[in-house]
Amino acid sequence: MKDKTKGLVAGILIGALGVSGVVGAKSLTETIQVTYSNIKIFMDGEQLDPRDANGTQVEPFIYNGTTYLPVRAVGEAVGKDVSWDGINKVVYLGAKPGDSENWLNVCGPYQYTDGEEYTLKENKYFTMSGQKYTNGFVLTPSAWHEDKAEALFNLNGKYSSVTFTAGHVDDSGDHDAVLNVYLDGIIAYSTELQYDDVAKPITVPLKNALQMKIEIVGKDLNVNSSSLVSYGFSQGEFK
Repeated sequence: MKDKTKGLVAGILIGALGVSGVVGAKSLTETIQVTYSNIKIFMDGEQLDPRDANGTQVEPFIYNGTTYLPVRAVGEAVGKDVSWDGINKVVYLGAKPGDSENWLNVCGPYQYTDGEEYTLKENKYFTMSGQKYTNGFVLTPSAWHEDKAEALFNLNGKYSSVTFTAGHVDDSGDHDAVLNVYLDGIIAYSTELQYDDVAKPITVPLKNALQMKIEIVGKDLNVNSSSLVSYGFSQGEFK
C-alpha cells in the first residue's frame, strides 16, 4: 500500500454562523497536511464505494492521527439521507430538526407477503410515474395469495399518523387495485389505486394503534396473467 501526502486547503469549521447558543463564532481557511493511504471502508463486511453528490469517487484521509471519512458515503451506507445547510454550516444525517424520520428507519415492516423492500443503503429503487423512489417497499398481489399482498408493522401505540406516497410501479401489469390500511385488525382507510394514475401522497390517522397492516388487493388478476401488477410505497413518515 503506497502512502502519499498532499497539501490540502480545507475549510475548518470553528463555529457555525447564525446558530443560536454560539457566541463570537467564526470560520476560517487554513492549509493542512493530510495523508492518503488508499484507505478502504467496510460496512458489515461489505466494501463501500464512497462518492460525493455528483458521483465522483472520494477517498478518506488521515490528519493528526484521526481518519476522516466522507460523510455522505457513510450516511447513505447506514440508510441515512445526507443534506448540507450551507448557510448555517450544518451537515444533517437523517431527519433535520423538526422533520419526521423515514419510516423504514423508525418502524419498518416486520413482515411482508408478496412484498419487497427497497432501500437507499442497498442502492435499490423503483419508479412510479417516471420518478425514482427508495426507502420504501413494493407489494405485488397475485392470484396465488387471494389477489392480496401486505406489509405488517408493529407500531406499539407510539404514533398519531403516517404519511406516504403510493402508486402503480412503472412497467408492471395494467391492473387497478384497492389499498386497505388496517389498524389493530380493523380497516381504518381504503382507496382505489389505478394503474394509470400518478403516485399520490396519503395520510392515515393512526390513533396510537398497536399494529398496522398495509394491504393491496389486485383487481381482475388470474393465474394466467403474464404480467403481475405492483404498487409502491415510499416517502413514509410517522408522527
